[in-house]
Amino acid sequence: MAKKEWFLKVIIWELSIKGLLLLLLSAGLFSLIDKDLDHLSKQLARSLNLDVDRYYINLALEKIGMVKTTLLVQISIGMFLYGMLSCIEAYGLHKRKRWAEYLTAIATGLFIPLEVYEVVFRLSPIRIAVLILNVVIVYYLIKHKELFPKKSIAR
Repeated sequence: MAKKEWFLKVIIWELSIKGLLLLLLSAGLFSLIDKDLDHLSKQLARSLNLDVDRYYINLALEKIGMVKTTLLVQISIGMFLYGMLSCIEAYGLHKRKRWAEYLTAIATGLFIPLEVYEVVFRLSPIRIAVLILNVVIVYYLIKHKELFPKKSIAR
């Protein structure tokens, strides 16, 4: 069974890291609420030694300055919820809970149609790799049910 568990550990690590990164990004975005994004973005561009007079950099800075507080809140909440879901999935898989197996398979499987769309209309090696990885994760979780023992009902 040890040979079959190595990929499960990879899935747990991937979900844990993704969840923690999303939670940190959510907190970072939330901290930008009611801040002058135009000023902050120009300050960041200057500290990175970007030429703020170039057309595309200036355009990006203008767009960042137009972001509304409600959009920041919505994105932050969405990232927080998705980060929490990833952490919950990782914890459940680590504890070998059957509900986590189903939750992870469903949550991962729901993104596969979107990823197929992305591969078809915006082909890139990263998009192909993400699609393949998610298909393999769903297949692995469905195929290896023995990693998630059923609890016996005590009588």
